[in-house]
Order: sequence, then structure tokens, then C-alpha cells
Amino acid sequence: MPLRIRVNNLGRRKINNKLVRRAASFILRKRGVKNGIIDITFVQDDRIKELNAGYMGRKWPTDVLSFLLERKKRGNEKRIIGDIYISSEMAYLNAKRFNTGFRDEIVLYVIHGVLHVLGFGDKTAKEKKKIRLLENKYLGEIKK
Repeated sequence: MPLRIRVNNLGRRKINNKLVRRAASFILRKRGVKNGIIDITFVQDDRIKELNAGYMGRKWPTDVLSFLLERKKRGNEKRIIGDIYISSEMAYLNAKRFNTGFRDEIVLYVIHGVLHVLGFGDKTAKEKKKIRLLENKYLGEIKK
């Protein structure tokens, strides 16, 4: 199974699907994943709030939710299947708030979501430091 990145936009903001696919596949290939399916769905805050409550027990919206559905390794070959939900509203607001630009905020959320699917956490200070370092590294490489 080749690597497939599917992008769905259920939000109100226009999303550059090609950029999203390119960013996700870049991270996956960098991490040695050549086979699998990742669905990336952009939603409104109300929908991500429902998902966050239903799956994480948190009653507020979030920027990114990631779900690993399958991870297999045969020899050197890694295969992964996962779902990523991104709040395009939150990306838009945070881009304004942090003066980063909507495009860069979207790419950052894609990177963050893919890293979560790959098993990187952000619950402890040590995990947060590691995932932030990788986010910044990959964001810089993608922007080149």
C-alpha cells in the first residue's frame, strides 16, 4: 500500500490541499513511513469541541486531534493508518494572535498532528520540548 494523504475540508476557511498533503507526506517520509493512509479533516470549532469531549473527555475546542488506527512494521518498512482533525478556525485566530500567517499555522498543525499519529506525545514537559523541537525543525525544512 503506497502512502496516501486524504484532505477533507468541512470548515469555512479555504485550505490548500496540496500544501497539506506535501507537509504530511514530508514528515512521514522523514520518519521512515512509506506506506499507509492519513486522513486530515479540517473542521469548525464546534465540531472539534464535540470530538474533544467525546474522545478526550475535555469540554472545550482544541487545535488538533490525532488518532492512530494502525501501526505495523515489517523489517525496515513502516505502515501507519491515522486520522487527524484540525480546527481551521483556531488556526486562523492563532495566526492573527501570533502573527504567523494562516498558511504557516496550518502547516504547523499538520506537523503536530502527524507527529502525534507517529507516537510523539505532549503531556509532560519533556515530551512537549521534544515535539516542539521537531515541529520547528520540520516547519523550517518545509518552508525552504
